[in-house]
Amino acid sequence: MRKTLLIFCFLLLIGGGLWYARPVGLTVLFPGIKPEDIDITLIHFVDDQRMETRNIQLSAVDPGFDELLTQVETLRFHRPPWNLVLQAVPMLSDRFAQTKLVADGDIEHVYITLAQSISEDRRYAQLTFYVDEWSYRDFDRSVSLPLIMFNGKEIGQALARDFWEIAMPVDS
Repeated sequence: MRKTLLIFCFLLLIGGGLWYARPVGLTVLFPGIKPEDIDITLIHFVDDQRMETRNIQLSAVDPGFDELLTQVETLRFHRPPWNLVLQAVPMLSDRFAQTKLVADGDIEHVYITLAQSISEDRRYAQLTFYVDEWSYRDFDRSVSLPLIMFNGKEIGQALARDFWEIAMPVDS
């Protein structure tokens, strides 16, 4: 009986981990958010001394908003099961930080911030792409966790280059 219970618990744990790691989009990462504004900030280091920043800011009434939102909504991510441990013990996430190797032409940082007005308050959610790694941040739940995407670097860099072409330079 005890062995059966242990096997059942183990299978339940494995099943829960697989369910959690299934491909998800914005509706699962940020439940209930209906973006009214999109703010995309891109950062590219030209050399050790100079950085270029570009930005896109669109509201739901602006032309191009729906196309841009659709582009972001079609992205699919896997949440690693260890995110559950990182949520319980957030200080562990700093221990996994790695130095990134940046290839020529890579855009180093992409911050996609979605905002929605709820009465007087605003609700924010953010997808972040850093060289070859994705993460998400839900400000309401104080959650900032890594995401996995197959071919994540290629998809992220292609998306970053598309955004770079339509973004406006930011004077610094």
